Amino acid sequence: MSSEPLLFTKNYVDDEALVTVSHGDGSKGYLFDRDQDSKWTTSGANSDATEVSVAVEFYESGVAVSRTIDRILLINHNLKDWHLDYWDGSAWVLLLTVTADALGNTLKTLSSTATTKVRLRATATQIADAEKFVGEMVVCALLVDPGRDVEPAYAPRWRELTAELVMGEGSLHRVTTRWAQNRVQRYEASVTFSFLNSAARDALKAVRDDAEPFLWYPESVTRPAEIYLVFWSAPWAEKYVSSYKGAGSQVTMEVREV
Repeated sequence: MSSEPLLFTKNYVDDEALVTVSHGDGSKGYLFDRDQDSKWTTSGANSDATEVSVAVEFYESGVAVSRTIDRILLINHNLKDWHLDYWDGSAWVLLLTVTADALGNTLKTLSSTATTKVRLRATATQIADAEKFVGEMVVCALLVDPGRDVEPAYAPRWRELTAELVMGEGSLHRVTTRWAQNRVQRYEASVTFSFLNSAARDALKAVRDDAEPFLWYPESVTRPAEIYLVFWSAPWAEKYVSSYKGAGSQVTMEVREV
């Protein structure tokens, strides 16, 4: 069985990027709000003969930048036939073509490409002649595939900002902050990997030493819609799994959603 956890760079489709859509401009912010249930939805494109597009120009601190990408993940989408293009400096170049996509959550591996912008184009939908929609569009690069599943002690938990007030007559008033349209909680988890080879151990340590947020995809097979932008919040912790060092390392990590 292939291992499920994957670690990616942050999503380069974010609130700093310049996002231009051909249809449904009012909902394009839902493409990167980290809420899979709120969707960019087209308007007036409910025909498989109508092509729609989402162009994303990468920015950081107000400056256009080049990003190296090798993955695209579409979450909660209804696209059947779609393409991804990249900008080579003077023209759009086809990078990926997907036909007869029947999945609601689709992860595709790309040729590693450095570019300043990408463009998603779609025509047919899984139910013919429907408005196109995408819950989250993630464009990123792989940081680490540990090659091992997490230990059974993998323990997700959640945090939320909540205040409770007992009223004068004894009733309870509760207020919870909603940070996205359909989300009030943020993800956290304790994770342990065992029998890691030296390459996987070193790659994980590089992520921890970088101290930057990254995308954590804990159950890419079982729960493909669940991906989180997290910090590795605890100090580096490891040990050998046995007195024979060649058996590999055990690494524990604590992640907390940004």
